[in-house]
Amino acid sequence: MKVLLLSPFFFPEKISTGRYNSFLAEALVLAGCDVSVIASHPIYPNWRAKISNASLPGIEIKRGGGWLVFPRSTTLRRAILEFWYAWYALTSYFRLGFRPDIAIPVFPPSLFFMLLHLLIPRSVCRVGVVHDLQGVYATSSSSSLMGRLLNGAIHFVEKRCFSACDHLIFLSVSMASRAIAEYQLDYKKCSVCYPFVAITDAKINSVALANILLPDTFNVVYSGALGEKQNPDGLFAFMNNIASAQANITCHIFSAGPIFDLFRINNHDAENCKIQFHELVPVEQLAELYARSDLQIIPQAFNTSEGSLPSKLPNLLAAGVPVFVICEPGSELGELVNEAKAGVVVNTWDIADLVGKFRSYMDNLAAESKYDRRLRLQALVKSKFSIDLVVACVLAAASDKQKPDN
Repeated sequence: MKVLLLSPFFFPEKISTGRYNSFLAEALVLAGCDVSVIASHPIYPNWRAKISNASLPGIEIKRGGGWLVFPRSTTLRRAILEFWYAWYALTSYFRLGFRPDIAIPVFPPSLFFMLLHLLIPRSVCRVGVVHDLQGVYATSSSSSLMGRLLNGAIHFVEKRCFSACDHLIFLSVSMASRAIAEYQLDYKKCSVCYPFVAITDAKINSVALANILLPDTFNVVYSGALGEKQNPDGLFAFMNNIASAQANITCHIFSAGPIFDLFRINNHDAENCKIQFHELVPVEQLAELYARSDLQIIPQAFNTSEGSLPSKLPNLLAAGVPVFVICEPGSELGELVNEAKAGVVVNTWDIADLVGKFRSYMDNLAAESKYDRRLRLQALVKSKFSIDLVVACVLAAASDKQKPDN
């Protein structure tokens, strides 16, 4: 079965959608599929194109956009990506030389599929994977006339793209519910598959981080992309506060991208900055990062919980790392962590309240070791956060498409 995966984000990008797409493509190959990918040269999270010929066994990767230059403005960056990838996906599809059995557009971006779906034969099963609902983020910043126009355009494009799919996979229940209600989607064609575990071992398999995450200090870590949906200013203020208040705590941010670079430059020699900044770790060091983290923070800006679900959550649960979650009340992220009893969930960005909750949680951490937590959560992780669930959903959609009544 020939599968065409469509997304600018792909291997060797280390985090977020690129990492998800890479694991999904490899899992489809293991399931017996012939996988091709139309992608960009790596751009995320630095938003600087880096020419790459990196490959994965059994996967044909068509790359473009090595010449792209992205501005500082988040809106302009996204606009450039939307229009460039729409053009590149269309021209690359014409040059494929074969007709796929399954097309998997990964959203966002979205504009490319609003155009491309008109060229793809109806016999091809279209399975959309929705990582973020851009309409949610646009709505939260649509007070100005320009914001309202942008919000309307995003909703128009997302609705057309989602409606053009035979099946949609959302990464959370709240995302699916919001999209079904907002875009009048057929709920029977929508599934929820939580982000899957994307590490192979939860044990220390290297010593590359031994001189960074020291064993004689309590290491509080944030790792991953740093953008508006993480409330970076609030995260920085909270981490700097707890690191300044207690000598035995060291706070680390492992990240990349414009916001991270700005924080690092502005605080490089600042006496009042107690946070240590590090580059993203390579994939082979992720297990070590989790093993040496005493606590990881998962921040979520308010009014964004229906837009996405942090993909790092299943990795942290599988590794037994306790988590400190900051999210709005009723967030699905918070509900999942509470269900797993994997950490503490705080529904405020008030720094004093966060510090108080952090200190209370630290006092109780010794009650369960990381090893015991990992064992306790194994069954939950396997039942809710497995890549096999995503592959099964894709193949089931293709099988349904081939039935005579479709």
